[in-house]
Amino acid sequence: MLHFDVIDVKKHPNNLPTCNEDNNEKLLDSTQVSDVGSSDGMLNYITRQFKCVCGMSYKHRQSLLRHNKTCYILQSQITSKTKELSNESLDKETLTTLVNTMAKFNVDNQETLVKVLKEIIPNVGVNNIVNTNSHNNISNNFNVQMFLNEKCKNAMNLTDFIETLPITSATYENTIENGLTKTITSMFVDGLNNMDILERPIHCTDPSRKTLYIKDNDVWEKDNNLNTIETSITKIATKQRTMINKWQEANNGWKTDEDLQTKLTSLVFNSMTLIEQDQKETNKIIRAISKNTHLTQEIKEEYK
Repeated sequence: MLHFDVIDVKKHPNNLPTCNEDNNEKLLDSTQVSDVGSSDGMLNYITRQFKCVCGMSYKHRQSLLRHNKTCYILQSQITSKTKELSNESLDKETLTTLVNTMAKFNVDNQETLVKVLKEIIPNVGVNNIVNTNSHNNISNNFNVQMFLNEKCKNAMNLTDFIETLPITSATYENTIENGLTKTITSMFVDGLNNMDILERPIHCTDPSRKTLYIKDNDVWEKDNNLNTIETSITKIATKQRTMINKWQEANNGWKTDEDLQTKLTSLVFNSMTLIEQDQKETNKIIRAISKNTHLTQEIKEEYK
């Protein structure tokens, strides 16, 4: 199981560990991740009191989690320290632990992986470091359901589309340079742009409102609450996190090469960014998807 000691930063401000080899070894000694097949698949803690870095303490884990969502101090520390660490090089043992942790999971265990990462990030990241009239006429004559069910009846299911998106060395280089949000955006947009319009699993009728129609399980449906597309984003993020060891295999000299260690550090921390827990980042991806799958007036006129 994943165990950790919580430090009260108000009482012991000088006891916060720094990013050095000794502290990384201590982290490794005190951090253990259970297999997914454990009895509850959840995280347990030795301590019975749950404390935030801001000094607030709670008797119950759920109370702390609710607080974490709105704690400005915690969120600002995670964001700033993660950015700092992306330009540093952690020791290879810590990097190996983080990569192996993510590799234990797969897409089906994405919720558990998110819970694990939400604990790892504070411990490592914080402590260690147009003509309107004509357009309206066309829109009025365009039946979106008829278009989807007749013209796009052979479109790919979204689940199958996600499976076709490759995780390559270029994917990881993009993550290192640009972060996870831009990488997933590129994967989605490039994959959709390489398809015929009628074969796409996603169509958007209003980009400003992010009105999406998605085909999955051989059925076209309006994604009213954007739950379907958000789930797909999480699947891609999880898929990438669980395959970081592929980067290690392709760069097997990373243990002795400082430049490669720096790259791996950036890759790990950028991949650990929980964009699925950040609505702002998720919306960036959805807006890009909406824009690139928009049923424009030209498309509507062609298929009305």
